[in-house]
Amino acid sequence: MIKGFSNFSMDAPGCHPGVTVYKAYYKLMTDVSDLFPFINAIAENATYHEKPHHIQFALNGRRCALCPDEVHMAMFENRHQAIEFFDSFCEFLNDIEAKKASIEPDYTFYKPIPVITIFKLLPRTNCKECGYLTCMAFAAALSQKEASLDQCPDLNTPGNKIADTLQAMGI
Repeated sequence: MIKGFSNFSMDAPGCHPGVTVYKAYYKLMTDVSDLFPFINAIAENATYHEKPHHIQFALNGRRCALCPDEVHMAMFENRHQAIEFFDSFCEFLNDIEAKKASIEPDYTFYKPIPVITIFKLLPRTNCKECGYLTCMAFAAALSQKEASLDQCPDLNTPGNKIADTLQAMGI
């Protein structure tokens, strides 16, 4: 299915001058949007977005954003590393295409919970025991699923109603 790409480019992250890692962009020769629900079902940390239509996920420790006909990836040291990773990325997509009949697709779109909504439910003590400098930073990490509720000592008690509310929200 995926045979190649065009318009390959690499850029240094603009917000981090002097950083020696690059992001890579590939224009695919094929629309792969029909694979998104299958990727959503099996990929690590997948988030399937309705608008604009794309899916983000981790593959071999790298964050990937896949649009219908383009790919954005991060954290490469050089062009060779980016091209090599793209080969394994194509293998991943082609393997999903070959196994679609045995994968239950997940059509659930990611609906993030606003950070401020989470923050309002936190104790707001800024105790730093969760590993974050502020409860707002912890709320942002929870929203992105980069942290878990059990990191907060105030929420890490059995029967905690606030923790139960946050869990019911999908945190």
